[in-house]
Amino acid sequence: MAAGRVKPRVGTPVPEYFKKKVLILGDGAVGKTSLIRRFVVDKFADEYITTIGTKTTKKDLAFEAGGKSWNVSLMIWDVLGQKGYTEVQTSALQGAKGVILVYDVSRSATRGSLVDYWIPRVWQVVGKLPMVFFGNKADLSADPAAEEAQLRALCDLYQCEGHLTSAKTGHNVEAAFIAFGQELVLAADGGPRTMKDVLVAGDVDDSIVMVTDRIMADFCREFGDIETAMPIVKQQFTKAEVDVKAPTKDGLLRVIEYLAEVEHGFKPEERVSENRSRRIAWVRKAN
Repeated sequence: MAAGRVKPRVGTPVPEYFKKKVLILGDGAVGKTSLIRRFVVDKFADEYITTIGTKTTKKDLAFEAGGKSWNVSLMIWDVLGQKGYTEVQTSALQGAKGVILVYDVSRSATRGSLVDYWIPRVWQVVGKLPMVFFGNKADLSADPAAEEAQLRALCDLYQCEGHLTSAKTGHNVEAAFIAFGQELVLAADGGPRTMKDVLVAGDVDDSIVMVTDRIMADFCREFGDIETAMPIVKQQFTKAEVDVKAPTKDGLLRVIEYLAEVEHGFKPEERVSENRSRRIAWVRKAN
């Protein structure tokens, strides 16, 4: 036997390997990015950082589920939480195998948004996936028992699991993510749980937001890959000082110029000019 190699003992079970893309969705400022940061590096920061487009984070887990040992790699896609960015969100949804739906327990409207917007968006694009609810910012709850009851009602409606979490204190965060990982591997073995056909509202018509969304998606298509293109988009939006929650025409025109500078590095001059002109026309037509 070659030096350095260890022969496995007879009868030692080999852990199953599982790598899946999961989404974390919900309105802006519910704590999606903070939950990922707490789970992955066990840190928290009070400042609010808007996710621009998408951000992907990998986390490896090891646990027991269904009588087997599992090594699981979760590719967690943190998706822009502003309604109306349908093209970016649609691109991000492709290939997902599970969904984490987050709301802020101190803002009941964010819980309603999951029913009215985010779940319909997922079902319209990729169908019904295994999903879980995170009622985040549990540390702000004045009545934990009432919040637990609200969460249970939501879980009963969709026949899925839910957890009250706090990215700030770390309460229940790791346990919630691991439980969802276990749910994913069991769903892959035996199929997802049956979910009720609850479908309410859909898109939000906001032309300047729609144009911002279109510019992001257009650059990603030209670049060829949303996962690698979106960090570039984020950099240019930050450089142009554009707030995706309230974009302006002047700000978007700056973004377009910065994106054109980037495209000069990998596109012919004629193509860069076409892209720039097309995006400017979208902005000028916006209300």
